Formats: sequence, C-alpha cells, structure tokens
Amino acid sequence: MLTVAQLAPIKDRDPYLYETLVKIVSAVNAASANSGVDPANPSPAPPTVAGVTVQAANGWFDLAIEDPAVTRPGLFYFAESDTTPAFSAPRVYFLGASRNLYVQLGNQTLYWRAYSQYVGSLASSPVTFGTPPTAVVGGGASGPTPLASRGSGALPNGLLRGGNGFGVVPGARVVKTPVL
Repeated sequence: MLTVAQLAPIKDRDPYLYETLVKIVSAVNAASANSGVDPANPSPAPPTVAGVTVQAANGWFDLAIEDPAVTRPGLFYFAESDTTPAFSAPRVYFLGASRNLYVQLGNQTLYWRAYSQYVGSLASSPVTFGTPPTAVVGGGASGPTPLASRGSGALPNGLLRGGNGFGVVPGARVVKTPVL
C-alpha cells in the first residue's frame, strides 16, 4: 500500500494539489489491490493447493489440481514432472488459471507436483501426487526422449530449481527460498 507522509503540510498550502495527490495515491492503491501487486511490499504466497491427482494411459498424462481456497483474481497454476521423486530437474508446465493438464508424454514413468503463484508473490509450497511421491506410468507407445528441463521464470537456464513459478529477478524485493 502506497502512503505519502508529506501530504499533511501540503493540505493547508495547496488544497488542490493535496486533493490531486490523495486521488493519485488512492488510484495506485486500488490498482495494486486489483492486480495483486503492492508497490511497497511483496505479496505473500497463495495458500498451498489441496491436492494433485494424476492418471495416465497410452502415453497421455491427465493431471487435476484441487484448490478450494478462496483467492483473489490473478492466481496461476504450475505443474512439474520429473523422473525422480526428488524433482532435481523438473519439467515445468504453466497452466495459467486452469487447474488441469492433459499432455502426451509417451511411455515414461514420472512423478508429479503442483503449486500456485501470483505475479509478484512467492510460489506456494509444491504438493506432490502421493505421499511419498508416487510414480505414474504413461504406458503405450514411446515418444521421443524429452529434452532437458530448462526450469521456469526469471532464473537463468541451467539453474534447475523446481517450485520456482515465474521466478525472482536477483535484487527483487521478493526473496525466494529453495524448495527441497
């Protein structure tokens, strides 16, 4: 929320300027609230998604994210798959506002997780399919071997840290903690 401490002395000196500045501050704060971007403070991470369901057949993977949380507009979802339950080199799928992913990945055995994020916030904690993470077999015909993961967001290629979402630019006011 934007506040301007120097408004009080202006009120008596120039009431028109004071009124204009108050309207500007009000408009900036309203736009910030509607877009989920606060000019002074980073937005907190959204609540953790409730669960992830995954099924597969004939190389098709069908993922659904359960998120009953009441959130503000602008929430985005991410899914990640990896060949290991440690998610050391996850492949990131940006779902936008959708809570579903239906993708052909061939006959692979993959682990899955999902999380949500607002632009300008930290990502929520990832939730895996199964506890501990459970592998899902794609079955069917084999497709091409997937290319190496390049991660997502503002992190440079090669820095393969999952649970990153949009990423965080070095020096930004949002501080990312590693997801293990």
